[in-house]
Amino acid sequence: MKPYKLALAIALATVPLTSVYAATNTATIIKKSQAATGFINLFYEKASGDLYLEANKLNKPFLLLTSLPHGVGSNDIGLDRGQLGRTRMVQFERHGPYLILKQLNTAYRASTDNAAEQRAVKEAFAESVLWRGKVVKGKRNLVAINELVVNDLHGISEVLEQTKQGSYQLDKSKSLILPEGVKSFERNSDVDVLLTFNSAKAGNYVAQVTPDAKHLSVRLRYSFIALPEEQYQVRSYHPMSGYLSDDYLDYGTRVDQDIRQRFLLRHRLEKVTPGAAPSQVVKPITYYLDPGVPEPIRSALLEGARWWEDAFTDAGFINGFKVELLPEDADPQDVRYNVIQWVHRATRGWSYGSAVTDPRTGEIIKGHVTLGSQRVRQDHLIARGLTAGWQDRAAADDAAMALSLARIRQLSAHEVGHTLGLDHNFAASSNDNASVMDYPHPMVTVNGGKIDISKPYDEGVGAWDKYTVAYGYSEFAPEQEKVKLAELRNQVERKGLRYIGEADSRSAGASNAYASLWDNGTDPVAELKRLGAVRAKAIQDFSAATLLAEQPKGELSDAFVPIYLLTRFQLTAAAKFIGGTDYTYGDGVDGKSWHYLAPALQQQALEAILSTLTPDELTISEPLQQMLVPKAGNYQNTRESFHSGLGVVADPLGMAEVLSRHALSQVFVPERINRVNQAYLNDKEQWSVVKITDKVLAKTVFNDIPTGAELGVWMRVNAVTIDVLLQAYHNEKTRPEVKAQLAERLTYTVKQLKRKVKRVSAYEAAHFAWLQQGIEKGLLNPEIKLIIKPLPMPPGSPI
Repeated sequence: MKPYKLALAIALATVPLTSVYAATNTATIIKKSQAATGFINLFYEKASGDLYLEANKLNKPFLLLTSLPHGVGSNDIGLDRGQLGRTRMVQFERHGPYLILKQLNTAYRASTDNAAEQRAVKEAFAESVLWRGKVVKGKRNLVAINELVVNDLHGISEVLEQTKQGSYQLDKSKSLILPEGVKSFERNSDVDVLLTFNSAKAGNYVAQVTPDAKHLSVRLRYSFIALPEEQYQVRSYHPMSGYLSDDYLDYGTRVDQDIRQRFLLRHRLEKVTPGAAPSQVVKPITYYLDPGVPEPIRSALLEGARWWEDAFTDAGFINGFKVELLPEDADPQDVRYNVIQWVHRATRGWSYGSAVTDPRTGEIIKGHVTLGSQRVRQDHLIARGLTAGWQDRAAADDAAMALSLARIRQLSAHEVGHTLGLDHNFAASSNDNASVMDYPHPMVTVNGGKIDISKPYDEGVGAWDKYTVAYGYSEFAPEQEKVKLAELRNQVERKGLRYIGEADSRSAGASNAYASLWDNGTDPVAELKRLGAVRAKAIQDFSAATLLAEQPKGELSDAFVPIYLLTRFQLTAAAKFIGGTDYTYGDGVDGKSWHYLAPALQQQALEAILSTLTPDELTISEPLQQMLVPKAGNYQNTRESFHSGLGVVADPLGMAEVLSRHALSQVFVPERINRVNQAYLNDKEQWSVVKITDKVLAKTVFNDIPTGAELGVWMRVNAVTIDVLLQAYHNEKTRPEVKAQLAERLTYTVKQLKRKVKRVSAYEAAHFAWLQQGIEKGLLNPEIKLIIKPLPMPPGSPI
């Protein structure tokens, strides 16, 4: 729907600004301004550049939201086009000649009809006045809001400082209100401003995307949004619901009740015929795709987002969910439109599913999906590398495009899922990919001696997704809701569907053995072995066929990165078996509780990881090394490139260093080896830190000395091994009992190295002596490293 038309400005250009200010009253301001009338009436006076707001909704709460209609264009900074800021519940209040905008404190409440109890809570906690303005004389309450909106309420300068881009300060002399961005709709009114931030010294990321990095100009939007109509039914949060949530402290609860109340984030969805039986809906949840998305990506995004139609139909909502292209006469600023936005950045980066929600209830008012446009190119690059050995190049090209579009469909469904209220489920891959809310890795196989990418991703939402929609949106009689929701949880738990969310999966020290990102399979150890065979085949077949048309051969080195590092995410998943635990968020219908994994499973995981560190696994052939020629002409290395210790020449030992450090660092995460030690203290059948360390040293430093090119790889991995052990020893998170075990093993290693020095050639003896000295010094000084500046691993996420 179009915004209400703006009235033509009739201010005379010949009138001096001083006279304009002197003559201002509400009648003359309205007469000389372009008006945007709707939820809140706005008047932009061209002669002065002032924006006036009519305060005709005093002491009535509404929402204030900042967002970025235009982005900075850097994934590393994170100020992307379409980014939503903080949602604040605010209200205008008149105090004498002044109007203030006050942010209300929604974190502390009293859900009671007792006015005195409500007042006691209100008076106990602070509120925040965001702005004060003076009301203009006249019949209508007009006030200039330039000082409110020409302001960094979004926190742009703070983000720039946090990302180490410099100390940027808002320059109000170079900032202004954009009259074309002043709009008012039925349920929201928006004001766009152009803010300029200055810094004497700019950061590299800003310099990459800005014409003059010392002056960064960003378009910021302020949205004044009406609160939803009443009658929305809040649904309480349960950890096994699979939903995102919000919470508050309710001082109206009894002492024997939980003071912290948690509720799901979800859309309002009502049936024409209330009840459990299937019914048409009063108003479907409808999403609108940015028409700026090119084909064939556009069709893939529409198809993936529409997967949710099945889940809502299964939950009893006929035509309850729809996805359409944004109509030409629609404005995506209108809060009534849920949008899927296509966003460009200088580099590939994350996509997001955000929402504007009512902080009182968790009702989603507007879903806002941001999809990074360059991610599909990374998938295409991986696919080209995997199919480099195919003789039929036309088929390879088609397969690479098919994989890329399959990933786009899955990504579209995933991010829309967040805007429906759903949390990540990083354990879904262990249940046959039961949810699109996991991060999937492409399924690649070797079939008949040829790499096969014909079925890289599953189609449609999974069993977990259908459960979550039913849990969050199904209609129940109020007196039956708790019982019915418990029944749903018990059903899904009996089916064995795992659910582990963000905090228990993403961190390095996360303990759940079955919750990982970018992994596949019910058994992460078996999958690591299988994917290792795929990696070996892909490296064997790697060729210049990977390149795009007219790309110089020097670009092959970048295409080789995701192939050489193909197992990086599965290594992380397998390492979670070491000191790993198994548990759920369920109600325990089968009487299960958390436990450490069996020692045999942990042993299998460690052996599988160590098998990836052997010289024959990490060494690339001489013909392949010769193929990876230096970058040509003005082509340069990027963050996606392997760093090299050889200058512009590809560094095969550096590649081995990067992958081996990744694998060993996963094994010796402090929280992980702390758990290993704790489990061993309780049960001597469990693995110990000593046993794990000995296994690692036996497979690396104390392994048989290879020859040829593999000798250099072996030596580099040995250096990485000692560095990782010393790092774990000195890490502040490593518990004292574990430090003692590591120190003892490192001291033992020094003794063994002294013996080896006497039994090998001078070249090898120098290596062992260097390792010995590094351990002796490193135990005493945490600053000592064998590899002073480790080569960084090129980014993997997101794919």
